[in-house]
Amino acid sequence: MTAADMWAARLWRLRVPDVRTKGTAVTVRLDANETDARIWLAVGSGHRRMPLTLPEAWAVLKLLAEAVDFTGDPPPFVARTVTPTTK
Repeated sequence: MTAADMWAARLWRLRVPDVRTKGTAVTVRLDANETDARIWLAVGSGHRRMPLTLPEAWAVLKLLAEAVDFTGDPPPFVARTVTPTTK
């Protein structure tokens, strides 16, 4: 693996099922290089992306985990493995 491959953008996508529509895509993109990393969070289609620093991403993860913990067991679609892609 070359250095360029190691630092190529990675995308994780999960589609939230909805019986009325095609569902909603939730996408996380990680752009990293040797000195910096940036994460973008996108919910839905279009160009709505929220850039996050790594500390901000960790904070969002922590707070979302705490909040959804109160809602009960996760839905089945969340249990599947999500493999990152470069596209």
